[in-house]
Amino acid sequence: MGKAQLEQLEKEGNYYSVPRGISMWPMIRNKKDVVEIRKLEGLAKRYDLVMYVRGENQQGVIHRVLRVRENDYIINGDNCWQKEYVPKEKVAGIVVRFCRKGKWHEVTEPGYRIYVHLWTDLFFIRRPILFLRDLAKKVLRKLGVRRSK
Repeated sequence: MGKAQLEQLEKEGNYYSVPRGISMWPMIRNKKDVVEIRKLEGLAKRYDLVMYVRGENQQGVIHRVLRVRENDYIINGDNCWQKEYVPKEKVAGIVVRFCRKGKWHEVTEPGYRIYVHLWTDLFFIRRPILFLRDLAKKVLRKLGVRRSK
C-alpha cells in the first residue's frame, strides 16, 4: 500500500488490497487473499486487524492489535513473535472482511472470532515457538544449509 492507496482510503473510506508477505499467515496468504480495509473512525480494539503506516515510503502494514494503551497500540502479525508499538495516529484503517478461495468472510463470523481469540490469547505460547523457529532459520542460513522445496 502506497501513497495513492492511502489517499483513496482517506477519500473513499475504503480500499481493497491483496497483501504481500507472510506476517499474517495463516489467516492471510501472500498474494492470494483480498482484504477490505475501511478508514478507522475512533479507536481500534484488542483483536482488531488494523492497517498502519510505517516508514518514509508510507508502507501499509496489516497486523493485529494485542493491547490498547493510552498513546499507542501493541500490535503483532499472526506469524511473528516481535511486538510492535504503533502510535495511534499511524493507524489508518481496519480490516472488515477478507476473501479466501473466492469466498468473503466477515470479521464478525463465529469461526473467525474463535481463531482470533485463540491466536491472540495464546500469544504467550506462540511467541517463544516462533522465536525459536526464526532463530533456527537464522542459524541454518549462517551454516549455509539450503531448504529443499
